[in-house]
Amino acid sequence: MTNRSQIQGTVDPQFAACRDAFEANFQEGGERGAACAIYRDGQPVLDLWGGSADASDQTPWYRNTAVPVFSVTKGISALCVLSQVSNGRIDLDLPLAHYWPEFAAHGKGDISVRKALAHQAGVPLISGPITIAGLADIAAMAARLAAEAPLFEPGTAHAYHAITVGWITSELMRRVTGQTIGEWSRANLAGPLELNIQIGRSGDAQSPIAAVEVPAEYDTPELDPSSIAARAISLNGLFPARMSGLADAMNDPAVQRVELAGANGVADARSLARLYSKAIGSVGQAPLVSEDCLRDACRTVSSGTPFGQDFAGPTLGAGLMLPWAIQPMLGEGSFGHDGAGGSLAFAHPSSGVSFAYVRNRTGQPGVRDPQVYRVVDALARILGLSIPTY
Repeated sequence: MTNRSQIQGTVDPQFAACRDAFEANFQEGGERGAACAIYRDGQPVLDLWGGSADASDQTPWYRNTAVPVFSVTKGISALCVLSQVSNGRIDLDLPLAHYWPEFAAHGKGDISVRKALAHQAGVPLISGPITIAGLADIAAMAARLAAEAPLFEPGTAHAYHAITVGWITSELMRRVTGQTIGEWSRANLAGPLELNIQIGRSGDAQSPIAAVEVPAEYDTPELDPSSIAARAISLNGLFPARMSGLADAMNDPAVQRVELAGANGVADARSLARLYSKAIGSVGQAPLVSEDCLRDACRTVSSGTPFGQDFAGPTLGAGLMLPWAIQPMLGEGSFGHDGAGGSLAFAHPSSGVSFAYVRNRTGQPGVRDPQVYRVVDALARILGLSIPTY
């Protein structure tokens, strides 16, 4: 068990209650290793980490320890795309095929960039066998997705594109900038802003990576391999279609080296919070995404029950997760994305706050995570906010 002396980092006294909540997650909530960071008005007000980076408890969680953040990657990728919307190089309401003509195959020519980013393109999976070696060829995987027939008429429903949305965002960026999401983010975000974030980990990366652990009581049942959900998250059986299978895949250095712009980012909390802080800007700092662009991107596009499911999914704007029952964040105006296992990164522009929490011991799936929201609730009280129930 991690004690108070093993929690390291800094905190502004005004945010001491958030530190207390973070510490309680180790003492009472069963965290093994985790980090949390909060920025306000462009400045760090909390930067904490602690515990162990692996199940053996032999490797400490260091200041620069990164961890697989699963679908938090989708929010990072969306911000990259929105930076190009903000500078006028991408129009959210033009067809995706305007930038990527091949995507028009099988009746997908009219789906807008906005709706494609909101998981309405109808292609949550790719037909045929997929290998790790094949994943390394980003252009070839994008071509396979473009050639895919949709499961429903694009724009008429939504289905969570767990991994395939990464080829949508990455290929869109490649067509507009000449660089994939991973390449563009390294050159324009990670490098200049000194962010420990990588989508497709490079061979010269130096930061240690924590291994994700799935407690048996929080593992998910293995899905029917023929189901849409199983094929989508397992890439047609490349990974076992359960939480532990996905975690094992994202822990694999070979998988970390390929670019899956919807799923396999590795990052630390400080870098995620700083990225979202940069997204909204602060006094004297130009935002990564203009205020008008961000407001437009945060209009609800997809919500309610997804195609092929019988329970509600997340509320989505143009690639960004918006507040919903399981991830209320700080309420109205918040945007970001969560990841399987309990990582979360978001911003709340009206308060000037950005927040990130990452961990290596996954929490209970399908619920408002009690460890993460112990800290978020403390933050809300400090800011004088009341988080609504959705």
